[in-house]
Amino acid sequence: MLKNIFFLFLIQISNYIFPLLTLPYLVRVLGASQFGSLMLAQALIQYFITVTEYGFNLSATKKIALSKSQDETNKIYTNTLYARIILALICFIIAILCTQFIEMFEREFNVIIILFLGVIGNCFFPIYLFQGLELMKKIAWISIVSKTFMTLSVFVLVKDAKDINNAALALAIPLLLPGIISFIYIYNRQLARVVSFSFRGIVKELKDGGALFISQIAISFYTTFNTLILGYIFNPTIVGVFSAADKLRIAAQSCYVPIQQVVFPRINKEAGELSTKLLKYGGFFVLISFLGSSLVFFFGEQLALLYLGNEFIISARLFKWMSLLLFIISIAIVFGQWGLITLGKEKLLTKIYVIGALCHVGYSIPLVMGYNVYGMLVSVLITEFIITLMMIFSFYKVTHSAI
Repeated sequence: MLKNIFFLFLIQISNYIFPLLTLPYLVRVLGASQFGSLMLAQALIQYFITVTEYGFNLSATKKIALSKSQDETNKIYTNTLYARIILALICFIIAILCTQFIEMFEREFNVIIILFLGVIGNCFFPIYLFQGLELMKKIAWISIVSKTFMTLSVFVLVKDAKDINNAALALAIPLLLPGIISFIYIYNRQLARVVSFSFRGIVKELKDGGALFISQIAISFYTTFNTLILGYIFNPTIVGVFSAADKLRIAAQSCYVPIQQVVFPRINKEAGELSTKLLKYGGFFVLISFLGSSLVFFFGEQLALLYLGNEFIISARLFKWMSLLLFIISIAIVFGQWGLITLGKEKLLTKIYVIGALCHVGYSIPLVMGYNVYGMLVSVLITEFIITLMMIFSFYKVTHSAI
């Protein structure tokens, strides 16, 4: 397990450290307004990535981890792949419609189309397969090579504020290349084969991941949707200020993802009481997150200001208080993803996320209109706290009622 955590950690390093190398360059060269426009387009694309990932990174991972034969693995892989391709085609149509009929996206047509290459690549990047098989070594190096290429592309292609299309292309590369390379690698190493698919099989994969997909969409209403709210109410500059802070928060939070992804299939496979396993793995996970949150709270503002520049002083302040999210979210992962999903309570988890999303939409808009980006920060903190409390209560209710 430790080896898989290490390689997943390398993937997360490549996912966020390499972009962090380019972030200060992009915000300075593009400026707050153009950087905000890029982030606004990326927020829309992130929705499409969420749609194509559906709930497969958890539902398909669990199936492959429990698969009894290669044929069964092949069927899961094939049906999931075709389901993602169908979803990507639907998303492309929606992307075109958005650029034609929604004002804040009309001027970002080229940027959105270029960024959509990442959606295509992501369809062919089956993280669920590698997680389920607990094989992460090769994919880690593929990710590192792709992110290295992205980093070099940013510095070579982006020279001034007019190069926003080039910046979009550079950001699409780390999603496009891993998809192509991993697809070839899976075929050559016979980890899984694309076999005959059935519409019934595709529908089954969609149905099995449906609850988790709704959860992800609900989550997006207090994550990705925040960018769209700020862009609609204010302007790209405000989007740029908030996005810069959120990028740093996501990068800090990514340090926990390797543990999160490796422990999930292990909890499903390992014998023993779930509560005991959560205490064993979850206690360590929450402790690590608390230490990380403390470091960001006490030192994050100064580091962010040095990193982003004086134009983003508000971003630095936001990043400091976003440190609270790191700790809150770690608790939610333990009781939500590791706890409720393992117990087969995906629908209950979905209800929690939907309630949280509805609450967030209800108070985030007036808070943002009254307090700008600080209102959005408060909204996100309140929402994450409410959701985490509901997860803890639900987990204990389910486990105690089963006794």
